[in-house]
Amino acid sequence: MAKEQINLFDGLFSAGYESIYDFQVQTADNRKNLGHDFRTSILTKSLSNALLRNEYIGDFIILLQDVIVKYVDAVTHLKIYKNYTVSKNYTKIR
Repeated sequence: MAKEQINLFDGLFSAGYESIYDFQVQTADNRKNLGHDFRTSILTKSLSNALLRNEYIGDFIILLQDVIVKYVDAVTHLKIYKNYTVSKNYTKIR
């Protein structure tokens, strides 16, 4: 029997769900300048490729990348919290 490889990082930092009502509110948004999606490449693009060649360090950097994305998202949540005119579930803020 072939062994199946289990990814240990799947769902490690996920702690939520998306509301079905957010989709209804934001369907009319027609945003043209969405920017770069940094969630998959925030550390891999900013660090040297020599670090990523090592298998263990590469996996550790991918693990840290998820944490740093959470920190960047926390700043977005603080911006929304400060602005009382925006819904707390609004996600399209810079």
